[in-house]
Amino acid sequence: GGNIPLPLDAPQKEDFPHMSDATEDGDYLPLEHPWDIPWPRGHEKSAIGPIWNRKDCMDSSLAPIAKGGETKALQRLQKSVSERPNWTASFEKPKTSCTEVSSPSTTALSPYLSIGCLSPRTAWHAVANANKRASSKTNKSKPPVSLHGQLLWRDFNNLIAHSANAQHPGSWGRMQDNPYCRKVPWSSDPKLLGAWKEGKTGYPWIDACMAQLRTEGWIHHLGRHAVACFLTRGDLWQSWEEGADHFEGLLLDADYALNNFNWLWLSCSGFFYQYFRCYSPVAFQKKNDPNGDYIRKWVPELASLPAKYIYEPWKANIGVLTKAGVKLGKGGNYPRPIVDHAIVSKENMSKMSLAYDMYREKEAVAKKSDKKAASLKSAKFPPKKKAKRQTKLM
Repeated sequence: GGNIPLPLDAPQKEDFPHMSDATEDGDYLPLEHPWDIPWPRGHEKSAIGPIWNRKDCMDSSLAPIAKGGETKALQRLQKSVSERPNWTASFEKPKTSCTEVSSPSTTALSPYLSIGCLSPRTAWHAVANANKRASSKTNKSKPPVSLHGQLLWRDFNNLIAHSANAQHPGSWGRMQDNPYCRKVPWSSDPKLLGAWKEGKTGYPWIDACMAQLRTEGWIHHLGRHAVACFLTRGDLWQSWEEGADHFEGLLLDADYALNNFNWLWLSCSGFFYQYFRCYSPVAFQKKNDPNGDYIRKWVPELASLPAKYIYEPWKANIGVLTKAGVKLGKGGNYPRPIVDHAIVSKENMSKMSLAYDMYREKEAVAKKSDKKAASLKSAKFPPKKKAKRQTKLM
């Protein structure tokens, strides 16, 4: 990790230059209420995108996983990292659980990092100090799976986003002109996209994740993997740009660089290309949460189903469904699967294989064209030959 500088002290009043706001009178009005979030002048509020307003803040159905502010951020850092040196030193992200129903199995510091309530330097040194205090018997983890590794990965994502925009301004976060994104001919089906957003796909594990996202503004990274794969290359074949936009509007830890990087990765549009490795919306979590406690919490209409059917309610007979208070399909309280995963996942692998072939062909043509252009240029301007000197006879 190198020598990471210590966090800077918070600036004091005397550190700021004296400025008069007389020239700005009438242009920037004070807020009438703390919940009246400002937006760019000259634009309709509705055109800015998803906004949390006073009504949202008072909505009892919402239970955000994090409350804002530096004080809350430092409290969580103390509780989740500094007070748990052995846990911190042995942390391995892939081994954390995405089906916890009481509290997150990770630090849940990402919302504070994303909007600057917590400095990454402060987080880095808190982890380093905890690691030093860990027991000598602790099996200490290393990057990229360790907590330090997560902070390094965060910086890498920022670097890639900066690189993309440096090459083609505004390209990060979209497929067009993005130097790190392979062009894939995604479909556009508003019904499929809407069902995914609303958590009405008919696959309980996917719908539970989307319900948690709506309620808490957060999902464990493995849950994000599952729903992103399901929307794109796994099942619905919808554009990753649609998924990234939806996450941007609901995640408390929404981050321009990280969010778009993850969607490129999970849709196999960039950085990760093993499209034949597909998350199953059934088997993926069945082994980790066989009783389906996570589903029972976030999809309460299925709470009374036996564990045998909690991931696949369509396999239960009418007697089991009736006893559990579940009615599937039109007029019921839970939908049937909107696609057959066993069929569409294989079809989508073929589509992705074809898209990759087309990409490689296009790249080959481009390289051949560049080589030909370079050849023509060298032929048009041949190197000057050195004039031969006549040898004197002795």
